[in-house]
Amino acid sequence: MRNFLLSAFIALFAISAAFAQSGEDKLKEASKAYSSFTSTKDPVKLQEAVDAAQIALQDPTVQSDYKAHLEVADIYSAVINQYVTDRTLANNEPIEPLLAQAASKAAKLYMKAYNLSDKKGGQRDALKGLETLQGNISNEGIYAIQDKSYADSYAAFNTSVEVHEFLTKNGGKSVYEGDESKLNDERYYAALSAVLNEDYNAAEPLFLALYSGGYDDVGIYDGLYKVYSGKDDMEQAGKYLQEGREKFPDETQLLFTEINYYLAQDKLDELTDKLEEAIKAEPENVSLYATLGSVYDRLYQSTRDEDPETAKTYFNNAKSNYEAGLNVDEENASLIYSLGALYFNRAANMTNQLVELGNDFSKEGQAKYEALEKEINAEFDIAFPYFQKAEKTDPNNLNTLIALKEIFARRDNYDASNEMKARIEKVQAGEKIEKSYFAEQGM
Repeated sequence: MRNFLLSAFIALFAISAAFAQSGEDKLKEASKAYSSFTSTKDPVKLQEAVDAAQIALQDPTVQSDYKAHLEVADIYSAVINQYVTDRTLANNEPIEPLLAQAASKAAKLYMKAYNLSDKKGGQRDALKGLETLQGNISNEGIYAIQDKSYADSYAAFNTSVEVHEFLTKNGGKSVYEGDESKLNDERYYAALSAVLNEDYNAAEPLFLALYSGGYDDVGIYDGLYKVYSGKDDMEQAGKYLQEGREKFPDETQLLFTEINYYLAQDKLDELTDKLEEAIKAEPENVSLYATLGSVYDRLYQSTRDEDPETAKTYFNNAKSNYEAGLNVDEENASLIYSLGALYFNRAANMTNQLVELGNDFSKEGQAKYEALEKEINAEFDIAFPYFQKAEKTDPNNLNTLIALKEIFARRDNYDASNEMKARIEKVQAGEKIEKSYFAEQGM
């Protein structure tokens, strides 16, 4: 038993020794591959250097050696240099880097090398590495935002600020020295990246620091709104939004944020003025007409029973905004459908009155019934061509198909109604309808 335990201990010691040795060997392998890359510019050699360096850094011996950190940081710096060159040659199109967050990782290694080193030469090399790297940390963040890799862009811009502070503290020369405006831009993009990544806890202190520091940009107020609305604190969100709107009344960015705020709060009356303002700023923006039409449609539905005259005004406003949107984009399926739905829903609501009149068998009651039925059918007839055009524009729109099924049934056209039913079932099953019903019928 004692011999077995001794053998196991020797084996374990041998494995540990081999691992420690492999870390140092991997570092040598990384340095050799990197040296080859600097002379040949062969990216394969740079990838070999990165792969070996990552393994080397797992070794505790390597982790405690400031020179090792400098070596690996130099390799990672070469990676971001190569990436910037490759992105430029690729006309800024997204490409896969040899190492994710290479600039951020290189910066942290340089800073750790500085802290590990007890020699001025080592600290000087670390600071020089950081100074050379600074511009590419920002480049890494910019590319990551362009690629919608927001965790990477947050890491880059946050590291950029950290590096500036580190250099300033330790006697290095930062590119942002004496230029607080550009440094605040880095802070802003770090905060923006955090919001885009929905990391509101990370974004909040960054935006608040910029806000209290007087960073004069509309994005601060938009960012703080997004932070607090993301944290379900609509009172705080509304506070910063209102302040921003007062400070930047002509900025459409905040205007659209305000529109979304009122939509979320279901404040329909306030929305109409804001949307009218937005349309004046962007008269070609079809979605604004669609949204304003929808708001008036909802206001119509909420008032049609209690205040028919006001409801009629809302109905006409909804109709005119949907039509105005179609003047910008006459083939917009959503607007075409919305116009049809406006009339369809009004007719559907009137059928409730028809049911009540159906219980009145007097001559006068029957006359009212027939008159209302005629009015309802006329409303469905007005809605029909809109749904017809909407179906031709988008034959897979479920709501359009449902409305057509009902209209065909009211017209006693059961073949067409059943065809709509079959198409509804296909769409619900995830199938795609290739050709419009009305196109097939030559209508």
